[in-house]
Amino acid sequence: MNAPKAPRTIFLTFILILGSLLPALTSSPALATTPSSQTTLYFTDTLNSIINENYSDLGFASMSQTIPTKQNDSQYPPSIFIKNTTRLIPRFNLNTEPLLTWMSSWLLEFLDGSPDLNFSDFSGIFGDLDLLFPNPYRIVEGYTYNGNDTLTIKGDLFYNLYFTSPVTKPKFRDDVKVGVYWYNIESLPPIKEIKNTTVTLTPGRFSDVYNQQITLTDISYTLKPGDSLLFSIEIIPSNKTLPSLITKYIDINRFLTRWEQRANRWENRSNIKILQNMGTNLKEVISIMNASLMNITSEDFAAVINAMRSTSIVYDSAKHPASVSIPAKISEEDIRIYYLHVDQTMDEKRPSTGNQSGSSKITQTPIVWISPDLERNKILNIRDVVANLYLDHRDLLRLINILRGKITIIATLYDDNTSIASSEKQLSRTSILHILIKPTAPLTFSFNSTDREITYGHSIRLEVSVKNGTKLGLRTVKLLYDTARYPSALRVKFQETQNIEITGITSDPLNGKIIPGGTVQYTLNITSKNADTLQISTIERAKFGDWEIIVPESTTVSADSMTSLMVTVKSKNDLKEAYGNTINQIIEVLGNTGISRREISAEVSSDSIRYMVEILGYSNSINISKGENRFFYFVIKNNNTGAIDDVDSYSITATSKNHWPLIPQETIRNLGIGASTDADDAKVLIEVPKNTTESADVITITVTSDTNQDISATISITVNVMGGGFFEEIYTFFNSVAESLGLNDMFGSEGGAIVLVSILTVIILFLFIILAFVFTTKPVKIICIDRIKEIEATEAARFELTLKNPLRKTQSYEIGVEQTGPSSKWIITLEPTATTIEGRQSKAVQVTVTPTENTISKDWTQVTVYAKKTRKKKKESVALLTMIKEGKTLLQLHNISHWPTVFTPGEKVTTFCSISNNGTVAARNVKVFFYLNGKQKNMVEVTIPAGSIADIQMPWLAEKGKNQVRIRLKEQQ
Repeated sequence: MNAPKAPRTIFLTFILILGSLLPALTSSPALATTPSSQTTLYFTDTLNSIINENYSDLGFASMSQTIPTKQNDSQYPPSIFIKNTTRLIPRFNLNTEPLLTWMSSWLLEFLDGSPDLNFSDFSGIFGDLDLLFPNPYRIVEGYTYNGNDTLTIKGDLFYNLYFTSPVTKPKFRDDVKVGVYWYNIESLPPIKEIKNTTVTLTPGRFSDVYNQQITLTDISYTLKPGDSLLFSIEIIPSNKTLPSLITKYIDINRFLTRWEQRANRWENRSNIKILQNMGTNLKEVISIMNASLMNITSEDFAAVINAMRSTSIVYDSAKHPASVSIPAKISEEDIRIYYLHVDQTMDEKRPSTGNQSGSSKITQTPIVWISPDLERNKILNIRDVVANLYLDHRDLLRLINILRGKITIIATLYDDNTSIASSEKQLSRTSILHILIKPTAPLTFSFNSTDREITYGHSIRLEVSVKNGTKLGLRTVKLLYDTARYPSALRVKFQETQNIEITGITSDPLNGKIIPGGTVQYTLNITSKNADTLQISTIERAKFGDWEIIVPESTTVSADSMTSLMVTVKSKNDLKEAYGNTINQIIEVLGNTGISRREISAEVSSDSIRYMVEILGYSNSINISKGENRFFYFVIKNNNTGAIDDVDSYSITATSKNHWPLIPQETIRNLGIGASTDADDAKVLIEVPKNTTESADVITITVTSDTNQDISATISITVNVMGGGFFEEIYTFFNSVAESLGLNDMFGSEGGAIVLVSILTVIILFLFIILAFVFTTKPVKIICIDRIKEIEATEAARFELTLKNPLRKTQSYEIGVEQTGPSSKWIITLEPTATTIEGRQSKAVQVTVTPTENTISKDWTQVTVYAKKTRKKKKESVALLTMIKEGKTLLQLHNISHWPTVFTPGEKVTTFCSISNNGTVAARNVKVFFYLNGKQKNMVEVTIPAGSIADIQMPWLAEKGKNQVRIRLKEQQ
């Protein structure tokens, strides 16, 4: 070869060899494996988030799921100048707004740690509070989860970041701290750290901007709808030479004064616009520092200079899309990133290896990657499909460019074997220097076509080929993929089809409110455009209490048909403690051709109780004589719905058409659902006046629920008055006789009958007197002076009676007692039960009436004491009445102890206590609740008679740590 060409050929060969070996020398280290299901979020411009209206309610810049497309990089800390590439010759402008915003963050940095303000004082209450405030070294951006279901994040979290470092010497390399945090303003503390790590940055050798991946391993956290994730990137600068010199030799006050004077000259005297702007902005910065009421030291100023000389985060651009990948699908949108792999497949598993095995030369013969088969029909939004491919190419000969044009890469999408869209990109000509530098950003291919429905079982194919390459090594393209440094991928966005739809949903009851143990029956009307097999499932959103969801088995539908399916939501707790239990579920109808979801809910509520009361066991009429008082008895039945341990109380009222006196049993208390009163519990005392002229009356009795006074039951009974008819016939007879005897003429129209009756009455009276002496002499007399006694529930009523023999002869008597009131609540004793009394003598008899535990305040009983001659039927009797005074209970809890007194977690412990009733009536249905560390663990129910003590034992299992015991008493009213 010619001598002048030889050195150039040797040098070019050296460059090509070096370019082929460099990837092996600069390979990335191996990273932890990430799960196949993930979401990638991209950092956005923090300093301009307010101007761009890209901030959340939290005040943080919002991360985006869309890859940035702008060409200019964002940096933090920001660069002093920004490059204007709109002109042929690039110009540099002062980066005013971001720089001032960044400088203002130093104010809080200087305040932090001062005696008046130290953020660490609040960390116990508010968590990582400093994340809420600007920091000159850190950016914090957030993402709010607005899904419907609770989401579990489990796996490795992957940061893909870009940096630029003015100082690259190993001794001055900076560190970077990345972290992920949970945030919810309604919680305390509102911010909780999930995980963070700190690594040392490794600047690139040939590139100003370099890439570095950082992994947070083994993340495990649960997100609820409304929770937010915060992602932070913080530069930890090393101590560099210039800041050290500033600290040692510069007087900050003189320095600021000198620069303020210089800024005045630039602003007022310079004719160069950029200097005028620099002067204005410099004065504003100095003004902020002077007006901040802080003593800015040389150390503070050195820290600012050190930050400006330290590493900056490069992000939010097409070339440097800094991002974080989360091991979960946190978006409602179905966005999938299919990473290209060496086995010609692509899936959502991000590459984790750092070797260079994923490299393929692109030729006119397409290279194909195939995605997993779709689990069901989906709509592919082709305009949202993006292929990000890392291309390593060389195009050194200008002559080939002139003859054949620039290298064109074609990316084509396929639905199985059917082409659906393609995209072309031209590659610019490279220089020799570019051979030494591998790509730092992918080339993006966008597609433009109408949306397409992909059938289940089909896959997405990506084919990549070159349109006009050469077989020479000077014009080649390689696709780098399946490595952590070069994760070439296809980003697709799917939408669900409308093939399967829940067109209507009804519930019984309509409002979804039920009683404990009740059910809500949901009927789903489902339409399907295609023949399919439908699977019904539920997704739990929120649940409180014990519930059961019953869904039907899978069902087959034909094309263009509708079917109805039943879903049952059942409360499994039928006690009243279930009131307030709620459940919120998503019903999912899934088929091969689509999916549909609808929300259902149920609540155990007292609003769903149906109140009903019924009056049973009564007669429609009753016969009562004039002047007589008689009880009318009936039965009350509680027909309410509700919990099986619900009760209701009832009030009884009665009215008389003739306004006769009525005394009803005022209340019936705590009657259980489905229960009825005893036959003699509900009653009304009817009094018929002696002088009434009415022959009948209508009594109306109403029973009203105390819980719902709109609910009542009413009956009407007829009271027939007995007496008066026989005497009227006698009077008519005597009046007729008197008239025939002429007595009416002598004594008047009514006087004759009266005189005749009077004469007859006197005759009969004398006859009765004679007969009384002969036949009606009493065999015994029973004398009791005090027949009514009112006692306490703990006392006994003792009646002293005297039996007197009115005859002259000695007589033997049998003595007995009958209880006419409720017999189960009283104990009756009589002493003696037989005796012999001499003529005209007397003997004492004692009757004792003792209440039992079942008696309550205001209870009463009537006891009839009788005496008769031995083996005779005729007897004499006297009635005694005993009543309980109105009293109350007085409960006391004492003698509380535990055994064993020292125990280990999980060991059985028994708590002993005594409950005394120092009141005057029995304490019924006393509930003793046992709480351990604020949670109810046990409950017993006892009845304690007045003046008695109940000993209680409650076993429980010890818990780890402090075991705080609380015992609470509740008396049933």
